[in-house]
Amino acid sequence: MSKFTRNAAYLLATCVALAGLMESAVQAGSLHWETDYAKAKKQAVAESKPMLIMFTASWCGPCKKMKSSTLSNSKIEQEIEANFIPVMIDTDDNPSVTRKFGVNAMPTIAVVDPTTEESEKVRGYQGTSEFLSFLDNNKSEINLASATEYVMEEGNGEVLADDCLVSAIEDHKLVDGNKQFSSSHNGYVVYFASAENKQKFDKNPEKFWPELSGNCPVHLAETGKLTRGQVRWVVAFNNKLYMCDSESHANKFVQSPAKFISAAITKISAKGSDAARR
Repeated sequence: MSKFTRNAAYLLATCVALAGLMESAVQAGSLHWETDYAKAKKQAVAESKPMLIMFTASWCGPCKKMKSSTLSNSKIEQEIEANFIPVMIDTDDNPSVTRKFGVNAMPTIAVVDPTTEESEKVRGYQGTSEFLSFLDNNKSEINLASATEYVMEEGNGEVLADDCLVSAIEDHKLVDGNKQFSSSHNGYVVYFASAENKQKFDKNPEKFWPELSGNCPVHLAETGKLTRGQVRWVVAFNNKLYMCDSESHANKFVQSPAKFISAAITKISAKGSDAARR
């Protein structure tokens, strides 16, 4: 074998070995960061997880440093893989997504609820400990996978009956309201179990009011039609109430709440209807 042939064979073997190392490194350690926002949002809804979006740019020095240090930390990778759909958005290549979230500095990292697109953001380089704290503080608030889900089997079946909405959200149970403690909201009169609960509601009624104005998310998602839900089949998800119109729909909703919420919102948007909006 000539010297040239031996060198060529050595280079070929080296290239093959390096390619194998690169493949194993991707498979063993590095997370896959989605770059298509729409695709990531769809995946997040399907897996009931929030998106973790890093807004970056090729010229951003702190971004490069964070990618090579913080985001490569094994604890960070485990936390992200378990609780989020990771997304990497180049601000130069994706100006519309950048504007959507009001990003004007890099790096910016946002935890985004895929059903509402509400977000919590942090700006600038983040070290391992501070970034772990950011992830931990936000996954419990926005993480759809860990949200409370349950079906209340009690109730008289009337829409927004005398049951205390504050007790439903905070205590996860139906408690009869007292007419002595009443408030009006969205054209309804609602009763509360105590003066304290009435005060909480009056301070922030939207926090306790049923989503979709009490219409069933499953019926809306599947048929595109608005059907009033009932208190006896109310479901709490992500600290919000959703009123279903039947036991079967309530059970369906509990299995895949994020999917039905997203589909219901899509149907409302497509129809241009304001009837089910809060």
